[in-house]
Amino acid sequence: MENEQNTKKNLMDIAVKLFAEKGYDSVGVQEICGEAKITKPTLYYYFGSKAGLLQSIIESAGGNLLDRIREAAAYTHDFQNSLTKILKAAISFALANEKYFDLHCSLSNAPDGSESAAIFSAQKDALELEIQTLFANSCNEFGNMRGKEKLYALLYQNNVRSVAQAVIRGKIGACEETVYQIVHSFMYGIAN
Repeated sequence: MENEQNTKKNLMDIAVKLFAEKGYDSVGVQEICGEAKITKPTLYYYFGSKAGLLQSIIESAGGNLLDRIREAAAYTHDFQNSLTKILKAAISFALANEKYFDLHCSLSNAPDGSESAAIFSAQKDALELEIQTLFANSCNEFGNMRGKEKLYALLYQNNVRSVAQAVIRGKIGACEETVYQIVHSFMYGIAN
């Protein structure tokens, strides 16, 4: 049983690396199997298909990210604190799961109608709903957001992804001051 779990985890880790580096559509089952030193039937046994493999990856790593964002986005009547917690949660997750976070960002921008977009859609929708709900609930604090909650939520979610990627690439630091400046700049745009 432990050996099966190790094989599954190894396959998922290799697939995340390959999908993040080359894109889901550019990676074939044979390449994953070759890298993992297993046969195609072994991959099919565990995941059913390449799509099943991606689904398992999203449920596992993506579920962890969703849980962190859900907790950070819980409405507490302190919009700035919630935005800060969301950004910190994404950065923390990205630093601990760099390859998956790169894959997550790639899947977030997958073309409509593609297999990867279809597989990722439930995860993408769930993340968007968490952020949109926070923004909708925060309209009482920031009346100028009313009617634009979805737009601002989308902008913030994209901002969070971009910042977290910049952090894992070493382009910016994740210190308190930087996080504060990013959140403050975003909020300043809403308040005016």
